[in-house]
Amino acid sequence: MNLFDLKGKRALITGGTHGLGQAMAEGLAQAGAELVITGTTPSKMEDALAYYKSKGYTATGYIFDVTDEKAAAENIELITKELGAIDILINNAGIIKRELAITMPVSDFRQVVEVDLVGPFIMSQLGAKQMIERQSGKIINICSMMSELGRTNVSAYAAAKG
Repeated sequence: MNLFDLKGKRALITGGTHGLGQAMAEGLAQAGAELVITGTTPSKMEDALAYYKSKGYTATGYIFDVTDEKAAAENIELITKELGAIDILINNAGIIKRELAITMPVSDFRQVVEVDLVGPFIMSQLGAKQMIERQSGKIINICSMMSELGRTNVSAYAAAKG
């Protein structure tokens, strides 16, 4: 008996072009999910989609910044129109800036908080509206051990992930 069957489900993975996002996307695809990948770098998106397709997975990519409310809303609407409803949302997109808190520029702190905290909020708000309407769906937010074990050179990241 297959206890983890995602056939017929559509999973949106932010930051699914590389690293942990790509690994999570592959796991979901192996379980049968259709992949919707977001990212901000066209060359990484091309490479990721080629990789997924070489494995026989169904994957579509969308380029936008999860911190841009308008772009996120437009892309969620476009994804829904082109592919259908999102069943699973994985908020994985993130950045880290390794700098001592005492010397970190405030602009860098803000950027990390925007991507790692505000981005998941925006995406969750958009995804939840669909899921509540359908009374079905899952939202998974990726955190980090740094949320509990913060270090002196990752203060913004630890704060956002916490």
